[in-house]
Formats: sequence, structure tokens, C-alpha cells
Amino acid sequence: MFCRGSGLPSLFVSLLFVVGFASSARADTYQTYVTPKVNGYQIGTYLPNQPTGNFSSAGDTARRFCQDQGHSGASGFTTAIRGSAYTYIVGTNGFGPWNTTGNSNVTMLETVICFTSTTSGVTYTTPTVNGYQVGTLQPNQPAGNFSSPADTARRFCQDQGHTGASSFTTAIRGSAYTYIVGTNGVGNWNTTGNANVTMLETITCFDSVDITYTTPTVNGYQVGTIQPNYPTGNFSTAADTARRFCRDQGHLDARGFTTAIRGSAYTYIVGTNGVGNWNTTGNGNVTMLETITCITQ
Repeated sequence: MFCRGSGLPSLFVSLLFVVGFASSARADTYQTYVTPKVNGYQIGTYLPNQPTGNFSSAGDTARRFCQDQGHSGASGFTTAIRGSAYTYIVGTNGFGPWNTTGNSNVTMLETVICFTSTTSGVTYTTPTVNGYQVGTLQPNQPAGNFSSPADTARRFCQDQGHTGASSFTTAIRGSAYTYIVGTNGVGNWNTTGNANVTMLETITCFDSVDITYTTPTVNGYQVGTIQPNYPTGNFSTAADTARRFCRDQGHLDARGFTTAIRGSAYTYIVGTNGVGNWNTTGNGNVTMLETITCITQ
């Protein structure tokens, strides 16, 4: 495990916001885990080799791994296809317990890059919405119309006008708290009270600079995808393709993209969810990515 980042001095802002005390944060931009392990075995997933079943994708597995380390999410990862004993998530979308098994042709996660915080970040201590500290019943109550701590942190930061959440800390306790009525950070804020709530004690938000690629190319050809015109098959969506393109350039993620439908020689991802090799072919009525806007480090 190793860290990379900058060493700018900290700044402290003495302002008491209604959403909590905010201060600028000094920390690494991201942290890279080499051969990431859970319970002594490297993590992996059957997807995309076995596309159906109670499995989480490589992206969901990377995000869950980072969240288990106390980070808000994964900014990138690398994979290798091979046979191995490995630990995987028993469940879809990154939810469920970790279990260990062995199979051939497993998608092994070789490295996982986790968000930590950025030098331009702002840390909110005891973050509040509508006068109450924010929290969630997850992961203590995994089923239901709830958002995870990471989703809650991200939504909180976005509501304050930031790009997203780079890290957060939690405590399990009983309290009146404000939570998101909905999954994935989408929904209204509501206040209630429960025992054994995951309270968000601090949230560090980051602000990022974007870069836009016009006519983005890989291996000399513009990137695209047959989806959504061919909704089934071993293809990645335009969003997955944009995200993968940005990460291949060393950026955090894709903020947005524009497309055009036309026939062309193009480079696409051989695989679903943005995982797989790049390959070049030609088809009619292809979804070409005309521009991709990436979130830089």
C-alpha cells in the first residue's frame, strides 16, 4: 500500500456554518492499494465473465473496498483475468458480506485507488441539515429505502456546491438525525431518531477542475459504443466508456459527455461496465462520443 499526494499547508476557516464547522483540509489526493485483500485473500469478482447472478461488478467491489477502509469511494482500479482463490461480495451493487472461494477466469482487482481528501478540500465537523446531524441506518440495516454513508456524504457535499466527498468519518450511536429518503443519495432529507445509527461525524468535500476532450481517441480512432442501439451483448454504455476513457488518462472520473449517431470506424470496450480491452471496428449507426469531460485529480 502506498500513498501519493501533495504537501501544501493547511488553512483553517473560522466560520460556523448552519451545516457544521468547515475547515480546509490537508491530505493526500488518493491512496493506492496494491493486491488489495479482505480476510487475507485478494478481492475479485465473477463479473463480467459471469454476467448474471448475485455478484458485484469490479467497480462496485472497488468502491466497497475503499469504503470499508474509511474512504468515500474508488477513483480507479486495474484488473487481471486469472484463476485464484479470492474474496468477493455476496450481493449486487457492492452490498453484502465478503466471502472467499476459488474459480478460474476470475476478474481479480490488482490495484484499487481510493479517494481520500484534496488540498482544496473543506472538512465539515458535525455536518447538519435542517438543524440535525446527518446519518443513515446503513450498513446496520442494509435493506430498505436508505442511502449508504458514502452516498450521504457525497450528496451533502454536492448540496454545499462541491464536486463530491473525498472522505468521511462515522460513529455508531443513537440520535435524532437527518437522512436521505432514497437510495444512492437521491431523495429528500428527513429527520427521525433511532438507536445504532451511523452518524457522519466529519465529511471532507473536494472541488475539482474539469478537462474536456474533443473527438476523444484511443489507438488512433474515436471512441464509441454500439449501445443503446444494441442493448444486449458484450458492450459498454456511453457512460461506462466515458468513465473508462477518463480513468485511462489518469483522471478521477467522467463528469459528462456528448454523443452523435453515425457510421464510422471507432474504438470500443470489449466488455460490459467499462471493463475489458479496447478494440477497433466499423459499424453503421454507432454512438460516437464527440466530447468527454473528465474530473481531474
